[in-house]
Amino acid sequence: MKSYSKFQNYLSLLMFITINILFYFKYLSKISIACGAITSVLYILFIIFLFKYKPTFGRKLVNVGIITFIIATSSLLFFIPKEIFTADRWIIIDLFWDSVSNGLYPYAEKTSIGNYPGAMPFYFLLCYPFYCIREIGFITVISIALLAFHFKRKSVQSYSLFFILSISSLCIYWEIFSRSTILINAVLFTLFLLYLERFRTFSTRQLIWSAVIGGLLFSIRNVFVLPLIVWGLYQLFQEKTSPKKIFLWGFVFLLSFAITFVPFIWLYPDEFWEINPFSTQSSLVSFHFIVLFVLIAIAGSFFCRNYNDVRFFSVLLLFGIVTIHFIEAVCQYSFTQALFQSKADISYYIFCIPYLLQILADTDYKRLMNPQT
Repeated sequence: MKSYSKFQNYLSLLMFITINILFYFKYLSKISIACGAITSVLYILFIIFLFKYKPTFGRKLVNVGIITFIIATSSLLFFIPKEIFTADRWIIIDLFWDSVSNGLYPYAEKTSIGNYPGAMPFYFLLCYPFYCIREIGFITVISIALLAFHFKRKSVQSYSLFFILSISSLCIYWEIFSRSTILINAVLFTLFLLYLERFRTFSTRQLIWSAVIGGLLFSIRNVFVLPLIVWGLYQLFQEKTSPKKIFLWGFVFLLSFAITFVPFIWLYPDEFWEINPFSTQSSLVSFHFIVLFVLIAIAGSFFCRNYNDVRFFSVLLLFGIVTIHFIEAVCQYSFTQALFQSKADISYYIFCIPYLLQILADTDYKRLMNPQT
C-alpha cells in the first residue's frame, strides 16, 4: 500500500493531538487551570516520544492489554454514575424509547435541558438492546473491540500504536463513562467505508447488500454524507467504476435509508414534517457552511489519487465542519463558554477518531521523524 504523505501524517497527528488536548484541558481544568495546562503539555510530549521511539509490543501482549482495558472499563461502568457528566445522549435514548412506548412522536419530545432527539432512526434501533439493559456505555466498549479486531489484522507495530493511542486518549474514556454514542457511530461508518474500498470487485449480491447496510448506517448521523461524497466521486472518476453500478448502489442505498423513516411518516405525518432529525442536526452548523462543505467535498474528491487521499480528505472534512461548529459557538458566546460551559459540543470531534487512528497506525515512523530519510 502506498504510504501516507508527510503532510498527511503531520496534519493527522495535529488533529489527533488537538482533539485530546481539548478534552484534557476542559475536564482537568475542573481541578485547576494549571492541572489542565500541565497535563496537556505532558500529553504532547508523550505523543512526540511515542512517534520518536516507536515502542512495539508483542501481539499477545497487546491482546492482553486490550482485553484488560475492555474488562476494566466495562466493570467501571457499574461504579461511575452517568449523571455526573453533562452529556445527555443516554437521556435522549431513554426519552426516545419511552416516548415510543407511550405512543408519542419521539422527535418532538425534549430533555430537561431542552434538547430534541437528533439522531436518525437506525441509531435508536442500534441502541435499543442497551436501553433495555439500562447501560448504554457498553456500546462504546463494543466499538473499541471492533476497532481492535480491525487493527489486529495489521502489523504488530500498527496494532501496538492503536493500543497506545487509544488508552492514552481522554476522549475515549469520556465517551465510555459519559455514555455518549459518538464513537460507535463513527466506527461503524468508517469500517463500512474501508470495506467499500473493494467496491470494484463486488458481485451484484455484494453491491446490493452493501447498499442496504450503508443506507441503514447512514440512518445514524447525516454528517457522514461528506466522506460518502468523496468515496462516490473517487469511485466514479478515479477508479473508473461504471456509472450504472454507482447509480444502482446509490438507489438501493437511498431506498434503504428512506425506509427507516416510513414508520414516523405513516404514524405522525404532521409532526414529522414539523420537526425531524434533519432539522435538528442541521441546526448545529449554519446552513451556508453545510452547503460549503458539501461543495468542498465534491471539488476535493477530484484531487484524491488513492484511497489514502480519500481517507485523509474525509477526516479533514469531518474535523473542519466540527471546528466550524466550535468557532460559531465562540463567536456567539466566548471561548470560555464554548469550551467550559459546553456551548459547543467538542464530543463531535470523536467522529474523526477512527479515521485518524487508521492513518496514524499506518504511519512510517522513521520517515515521519527523520524527514531527510
